[in-house]
Amino acid sequence: MFPNERAAEIAVRTVKNYLDETGSGIRIIFNVLKDIDYLFYMNLLK
Repeated sequence: MFPNERAAEIAVRTVKNYLDETGSGIRIIFNVLKDIDYLFYMNLLK
């Protein structure tokens, strides 16, 4: 099992890098199933 917090870090970093590199204005939605995962993403996206 891959750690959920680490997965969130990788996902957010990857998306931020993509948006910075491309200048894209696309809207990104992270779909999470657990409340704790939601908190991980919210903390990373502040």
